[in-house]
Amino acid sequence: MSQYTADLHIHPRSAHSAQRGDCISELIFWAKRKGIQVLGTGDFIYPDWLGFMEAHLEQDECGFLRSKGGDDIRWMLTTEVETVFQNEGRKYQVHLLVTAPSWEIAWHLARVLGRAGDLTAGRIPRFQMPASELLARVLEVCPDSLIIPLHIWSPWGSLYGSRFGFESFVNCFGDLSPQVLAVETGLSSDPGVCWLVSELDGKQIVSFSDAHSPRDIGRECTIFQGECSYRGVCQALQGSGENSIAGTIEFFSEIGRDYFNGHRDCGVIKSPVETRLEGKRCPACRDEITIGALQRGLEIADREVKDLGVFQEKGWIHTQKLRRPPYRKAIPLREIIASTCGIKGKESVIVDRIYEAALGCGATEYQILLEMSESDLKSFVDPQVSEGIVRVRESRLKVVPGFDGVYGSIELFEEKELADLTQLRLFG
Repeated sequence: MSQYTADLHIHPRSAHSAQRGDCISELIFWAKRKGIQVLGTGDFIYPDWLGFMEAHLEQDECGFLRSKGGDDIRWMLTTEVETVFQNEGRKYQVHLLVTAPSWEIAWHLARVLGRAGDLTAGRIPRFQMPASELLARVLEVCPDSLIIPLHIWSPWGSLYGSRFGFESFVNCFGDLSPQVLAVETGLSSDPGVCWLVSELDGKQIVSFSDAHSPRDIGRECTIFQGECSYRGVCQALQGSGENSIAGTIEFFSEIGRDYFNGHRDCGVIKSPVETRLEGKRCPACRDEITIGALQRGLEIADREVKDLGVFQEKGWIHTQKLRRPPYRKAIPLREIIASTCGIKGKESVIVDRIYEAALGCGATEYQILLEMSESDLKSFVDPQVSEGIVRVRESRLKVVPGFDGVYGSIELFEEKELADLTQLRLFG
């Protein structure tokens, strides 16, 4: 049975609001480099973006879109929305992914929802209504539309978020809870945390990139198995039939910007254990710290890790106790290159040069990161970088965790080891 890799949560409109002439071709270019076969369109609720896409993409026979230039990348009509409302004096804020199976439905949803929301340019569309009400409005327009809660453990704008989230799935969606088929992990969490929560047992777990730049496409993605079509995705999320989810590729959640607890303004970072012992106040300013995804997951959990039978096989993390697809953790190639070269940040001429040379072998980024043998890595990829890739595969790295909106960082080599390797490259 065939497999395809999808990244359905991206924001091309915000990344290209000024100049969109080659936007579609640029997204296709990076999707192919990463190894993605199906992309979300992002932001179809904005009429200007929907019209732009309609001028460049056409409907295929499978409920997806394709480039009018005849490219093999497929697209699913998607948009992110935000619901904000008050109940009994408490504020709730949830971000959701909404899909559409056709241009006609997308335009209809854009009109219906557009009249009820704030579509201010440059921001995620905001609706002053409960998530359950927005879900009802979407399903009234199209029962085949999907609603997926996004980055569900993030402190802000998420189903279980520590700032404005809920204590349970049913509290968020009420009687319509069965209509929500899946949840997205987000960059600061992974399926392992979701496995700890029994009320999510009936929901599929997906991962997407939330990319605002074409280069970030695919930093998280979901591998589907079966028919590559809108119907195939829907059936996979229903968890029945021949279509299914084969697994997800996860960003290292430890370096996600909402993983640990902390206070960005004071540079204070705390683990869940430290927070339990020291409390939720910043020791510097006494303001309340932001509780991150890891602790929030542990607070909602009604299982323990030891009860899941977690094991790793060929890099994939499985659970023996639950019938769940496995997942694998990865770090984007450009970030690995930057770390192995001792460069702060992935935007660098040196990083670009090594990255282009690595992809010059004809493999996709995912093939290089996850599938290529060590001997082939050494043949096609910079030796220092190939060693870094192997260390990431084996989780042999030091991590400074992310917290309160600050991304963490990785260290693949000791300082002396890095200096020696760099010297070898210079004289190699």
